[in-house]
Amino acid sequence: MIVVIGCDGDKSIVADFLNLKRIKTFPLCEVRGLTNYPYGHSFAHEFTSFKKDNILVGRIPIDNKLVYWFCTQQYILKDERIWKDPKVIQHNTLELLSNYPQGIQEMIKTTETKSLSFKRLRYRAPWDLITGTFSRGTVIVAGDAKHVMGPFLGQGGSAALEDAVVLARNMAQLGLDHVGDAFNLFVRQRRIRVIRVSLQTYLIGMLSSNPSRLKKFICILLMIILFRNQKSHMDYDCGAL
Repeated sequence: MIVVIGCDGDKSIVADFLNLKRIKTFPLCEVRGLTNYPYGHSFAHEFTSFKKDNILVGRIPIDNKLVYWFCTQQYILKDERIWKDPKVIQHNTLELLSNYPQGIQEMIKTTETKSLSFKRLRYRAPWDLITGTFSRGTVIVAGDAKHVMGPFLGQGGSAALEDAVVLARNMAQLGLDHVGDAFNLFVRQRRIRVIRVSLQTYLIGMLSSNPSRLKKFICILLMIILFRNQKSHMDYDCGAL
C-alpha cells in the first residue's frame, strides 16, 4: 500500500493531483528575515504587528535570541531579479521603513542577510476550502499545500502543526489498514477550522491591499459579523496527540 501525504507548499504537486483549484495572489508582496540578538531580546513571546502607511511589519520571537519578522507592502510590478540580492532587499526595506520606530529599523539592519527573501503573497480562497476534495483514497494534502494563507494572523505554521497532530492521531487510532478512513475523518475535522482562519486572514489581507470603498466596507462588515473577537483564532485547541 502506498500512502502519500502532501505537505509540499503552495506549489503542491499533490494538490494538483487532487485537482484543487489554483492558489490566488494578493496584490501584496513580502520581505522575510531572521534577526539574531547575541545578548538576548526583550520581546514578549507572542506575535506582534505594526501597521503604518499601508505597510505591515510582523515580529515573532523564535527563542530568547532569534526573531522572525516580515514586512508586507503593496506589490509594484518591476524587475524582480533585483530582489534576489539580499543586500538590495535589506536596503530597500530600510528605506521603506525609514519612518518606523528605531527598534524596527535596528531589527532590519542587524538581520542575517542570508535569511532574507522576497515573495508575492498567495492564498487558497476560503470558498475553495468549503468544497475542495483534500483526500482521495490514500492520498491527502495538509499544511500550506491545503490552506496556504497570508501572514496577517501569524497562524499559517500553527494551522500546519494542528494538521499534523490531528492526522497523526487519526492514523494511530484507526490503524494503517484504514488509512483512507483516517484521511476522510481528518478532512471533516479540520475543514471548519481552516475555513475560519483562512477567511479571517483573507479579509485582513484585502483590507491591507488598499481596496475600493465598497470592498473595504464589505470586508469590515464581515469582520464585525464573523470575527467580533479578533483573537478567537488563538483560543483553538486541536486536542492531544
